[in-house]
Amino acid sequence: MMPMHERQQRQFTVAEANALLGDLSRQLERLRELKATAARQYEEMRSIREVGYRADGNLIMLTDYQNAKREFDRVVGEANRIVAEVHALGCRITDVEMGLVDFPATLGNQPVHLCWKLGEPEVLYYHEPQEGYRGRRPLPPAWRQPAED
Repeated sequence: MMPMHERQQRQFTVAEANALLGDLSRQLERLRELKATAARQYEEMRSIREVGYRADGNLIMLTDYQNAKREFDRVVGEANRIVAEVHALGCRITDVEMGLVDFPATLGNQPVHLCWKLGEPEVLYYHEPQEGYRGRRPLPPAWRQPAED
């Protein structure tokens, strides 16, 4: 086993990845909500800008724009914090809408990503790092069982 300081990234076992799924589910659901809210706020800001500007160059609906922008910034900030928390664990959110998370791992001597999708009961798939979701394959049966001591 390589010393921790020589590792480029955390390597997960299936059990370690599965242990995070409860928290990841909540975080992904929240990210979906935040993404929808940010999209609404962005559209509101766009609509307010379309109303036009006063002769002094300020938006006609400046206060409304400022309120929408403040909410947009708050929502984006919260989303960024959640993503940073998840990434600090060593896993990667690859698609918020689909709820995809990859966990770096090693299958035999081959680097792979364990791949989990929101709604799946546990990590059941993997893919090679460059393949992504379309390259998902079922985990070998031995990987689905906890290691026996």
